[in-house]
Amino acid sequence: MAHAVLKIGGAVLFVADTAPGVRFAQGKQVNICITVADKEQAQKYYEALKDGGQVDHPLQEVYFSPAYGMVTDKFGVTFQIFTQRA
Repeated sequence: MAHAVLKIGGAVLFVADTAPGVRFAQGKQVNICITVADKEQAQKYYEALKDGGQVDHPLQEVYFSPAYGMVTDKFGVTFQIFTQRA
């Protein structure tokens, strides 16, 4: 699995390809990870991306983030939403 961090203006995008052993599926070759500072911003992105899409992991607290979720949007692109710990 490969990872990259892209800095675009004030935004930082973390991208990763699929995990080894996962079958190729159109739109699944790259995950885009959006990192936000708080749960409220995470909720806004999550709601917008799941509209017409599919929830892959519900937005919830996990051991590495106070609000983490994964959504495949209506175009077939998978987004991970990651909230930083304070």
